[in-house]
Amino acid sequence: MTASSKLSTRNPADQRNLRGSDRDYVVGIDTGGTYTDGVLMDYRTREILASAKTLTTYDDLTRGIIQILKKLRIDAPSQVKLVGISSTLATNFIAEGNTKPVGLVLMGYDRELIESYGLDARYATRNFAYFQGGHNAQGEEQSPPDLEGIKSWINEQGDSLEALAISSYFSPLNPEHEELALQVVREITDIPVVLGHQLSTQLDSIKRATTASLNASLVAVMHEFIQAVKASLKDMGFKAPLMIVKGDGSLMPYTEAARKPVETILSGPAASTMGGRFLSQEDAALVIDVGGTTTDMALIEHGSISVSDQGARVGDMATSIQAACIRTVCLGCDSRIDIISSKEFRVGPNRVVPLSRLATMYPQVEKELLAVGKKQRRGKSQNDIEYWFIAREFDQVDPELNHPRKKAVLELLSSGPLSVADLLQKMQVYHLVQLNVEDLLQKRIIGVSTLTPTDLLHVRGELDLDNTDVARNALKYICILHGLNPKELSARIMDSIINRMTREALIFLARHGKDNTLPEELDGEWANWLFEEGLGKNSPYLGVSLSSRYPIIGIGAPAQIFVRQVAQKLNTRFKLPGHPEVANAVGAVAGSVIVDKEALIYVQESESSRSFIVQFQGERTPFSEAEEALAYAEKQVSRSARRDAEETGADEPQIRIRKKTEGALQRVHARAVGNPKLSQQFG
Repeated sequence: MTASSKLSTRNPADQRNLRGSDRDYVVGIDTGGTYTDGVLMDYRTREILASAKTLTTYDDLTRGIIQILKKLRIDAPSQVKLVGISSTLATNFIAEGNTKPVGLVLMGYDRELIESYGLDARYATRNFAYFQGGHNAQGEEQSPPDLEGIKSWINEQGDSLEALAISSYFSPLNPEHEELALQVVREITDIPVVLGHQLSTQLDSIKRATTASLNASLVAVMHEFIQAVKASLKDMGFKAPLMIVKGDGSLMPYTEAARKPVETILSGPAASTMGGRFLSQEDAALVIDVGGTTTDMALIEHGSISVSDQGARVGDMATSIQAACIRTVCLGCDSRIDIISSKEFRVGPNRVVPLSRLATMYPQVEKELLAVGKKQRRGKSQNDIEYWFIAREFDQVDPELNHPRKKAVLELLSSGPLSVADLLQKMQVYHLVQLNVEDLLQKRIIGVSTLTPTDLLHVRGELDLDNTDVARNALKYICILHGLNPKELSARIMDSIINRMTREALIFLARHGKDNTLPEELDGEWANWLFEEGLGKNSPYLGVSLSSRYPIIGIGAPAQIFVRQVAQKLNTRFKLPGHPEVANAVGAVAGSVIVDKEALIYVQESESSRSFIVQFQGERTPFSEAEEALAYAEKQVSRSARRDAEETGADEPQIRIRKKTEGALQRVHARAVGNPKLSQQFG
């Protein structure tokens, strides 16, 4: 493992004196699943002048960002011309079910049809209601809006709602009913309200409703986060514009992120991809980012991230938000390793704290693990080297914590980490299920530490960050229990991780080439045999060769170890850019400012007339001829995209027009793309 690929908080160059310099200094920060990373960089030369890492502070992401800014030790923050942040805030809140209580108003939706297919489970909130209203495929009103019913329903909710989403049927063609509903809502409440047509022009009504409710639930959370970051930057002397990374890797002003936080979903993997592209200067490549929690894969084509047409997904929830086409594998350096038997082990999917790191944080844990083999205990198991601890602050009077066993477990852990074996003994139970603390683990109130790939990297001499002796002793202990050789077990686990990454890369590339019509997994004996033969070349009769037509860029501290071997197995060129361990933070400032505008053209017919309607930004303009409608739509989207791009910080944006026909509907799409303007004035 090269020095550049090791986790480090050391700065690559002692060039942080910014006073009197004419360089274009920018600061990028990424809050990842395990680490929060930061860089100070010269935007023009791509030179990284300082970098830093700290553990992500899940209870308050702002705290980790402040720690990073302090570690960068920038002596003249007022000289910085751009601050970019990639945040896991939205993705984490959705994945962990911590979104705010939201009401969803559905106008003109067919309740019976939706319930018959179980589609209401996708709304991202259980607090929804159906009302008359909505339009048809020609933008005509299908029934008058039940505004009084909406008002009564909201009054019935009292103070239980913190935000509201309104989605009307076919609102991208005619948003009139959403606007009318907003007016009556504003008469009785001042909670944040999100309208479906403002987030998406897609006609999938379920996705649009889901996107609206998710966005509504995140508005307050993102606003609070951004205000805290802004205040911290101001206190530390930064005056530069603040930009936030979107899910497609582009940048948007913090004001836009506060209004549309749902667009930051999957911004972390997108930032890593943009950082890899920026540092490697490769315009076509597969980027593999190995982190602590996951391994993420994305494709760069023609210098841009390949974007999914299906919309971003978080768990089972599908949205209409444009995001990078990413394949995420729950496999990282901090993935849990379970040794099941002498022949079977499992890596992931859960992330835990490596034992080598926990022992560095808690001397008592180090002492216990160094002596674990000498402890006399009946029924020895991996429970002896699995530790639980209080991971974050919690509300002591939370009614959900009132269960006697939950309170007892938290009280025991309040004095410091305990091995699961000791915890079970102190609680006088025989199995973890009896503790009834699954929700505390899911909410990360209780953290877990056990053997991980990070520990194996320490044992193998490929990583030197934490307590190698503890990692070695824990591996030795589990091997004694199962009659295994530590060196051989370590090699088997590492090989399985590399083979799994290779399998995932093969599936990702193959599905991308077939418009994602291939299965999500290798299915059937033939597919698995061909893959295994391509890796191992064991058959004496037949040779199978796997090869990627794209080079592979490795991102993340362990990329030198894992991704290099994936590239070898796929017979392609491997590119390790400088400072791969902080490429995600580089990506927080490396993206372009992109503004998309779309107009819809559809036909409205009656017995006596035929009109071509251009629907754009809430206004419908009729034309008698299709050519006139198309010319008007192109002019409007182009002008609007350029204006908004310049206003949101794009430098000399370039415009691309794209037209697409969907049955009787025509879409006219304009994209304005430009590098972010660098300034020493806050904006």
